[in-house]
Amino acid sequence: MEPILQVQHLTHTYGVGTPFQRSAVEDMSFDVYDGEFLGIIGHTGSGKSTLIQHLNGLLRPTSGQILLHGKDIWAEPKKIRDVRFQVGLVFQYPEYQLFEETVYKDIAFGPANMGKTGAELDRCVREAARIVGIRDDQLDKSPFELSGGQKRRVALAGVLAMEPPGADPGRAHGGPGPGGPGEPDGQHPGLPPQ
Repeated sequence: MEPILQVQHLTHTYGVGTPFQRSAVEDMSFDVYDGEFLGIIGHTGSGKSTLIQHLNGLLRPTSGQILLHGKDIWAEPKKIRDVRFQVGLVFQYPEYQLFEETVYKDIAFGPANMGKTGAELDRCVREAARIVGIRDDQLDKSPFELSGGQKRRVALAGVLAMEPPGADPGRAHGGPGPGGPGEPDGQHPGLPPQ
């Protein structure tokens, strides 16, 4: 099995050539495979956010490579936008990535920018909302009226609605149970309680 994503000897140095020069990530390598869940943990300032921002091209490596399906994501810098459609990020604080006036519009933002419209866009939004446990009556609310856990669900739904390769939430949680996605009580594994 080939890895979906490969980090090869990644180094990112801030402030190159200044007295404040500091490497946040140094010579890091790992592979991510289809269906794999990956957790990145570390102390404050250990380089977690810097690493994550490389995975979809928000940052360019000082040295090393990020390979998506075996291809260096920076081989054609003008196509980095395509990489961002395939590698979605959900930030620790969802209020940093929620900005639309309704939950529906927030979830729809990514797929709409990919060119999805009409029934296809509506399907993506509603399916992603269903997977993470967002009810239909919440779609018309402002995301800022929601609890912290609900905001995280909206942020995750926004990524899932883009249908990135390798994201198969149905396989990951076994499909909806009687109470909703994931488990009999409707709680999706790994998501905060609603």
